[in-house]
Amino acid sequence: MTLAKHRMQDMIKWFVIFAIAIALIACVIVLFVKLDRQTETTRLGAELYQIGGVAEDGTVDGSDDTSIVLRNAVTVDGLKIELAEDAEVTYTLHFYDVDGEYLSSSAAQTTDWNGSVPGTADTVRVEITPTADDDGVSLLELPGYAAQLTVTVNK
Repeated sequence: MTLAKHRMQDMIKWFVIFAIAIALIACVIVLFVKLDRQTETTRLGAELYQIGGVAEDGTVDGSDDTSIVLRNAVTVDGLKIELAEDAEVTYTLHFYDVDGEYLSSSAAQTTDWNGSVPGTADTVRVEITPTADDDGVSLLELPGYAAQLTVTVNK
């Protein structure tokens, strides 16, 4: 009788070990899938903007004080733009290819960005233009205008 009892305890022990191993493998698989799907994003702040605009050839014109523009182009991967409610700005997107060559610009936008970009676009510059600023943008006004637009891209 003790031998049968001992075999039963061994079977239960092995069953519990097997169940724990299966649960551990399942947890590891789920963790890898979650981490693989996780995309890190970056919200662009006012410190990345400068006073200026983008000329028709895609170059930054620092003498234009009617708008602000990103100092450097950022990736179009995961580009999402949300305009604040009651915003007093419009924005224009300027697209560049992988070599930094200018491709095209969007029209002035007054709503959230829908996410469609030209097929060969790799980076974008965002230009923000105030709708009610007659004397030009100053350094003190720049953060306020940039805050009216939430620009998010994937890292």
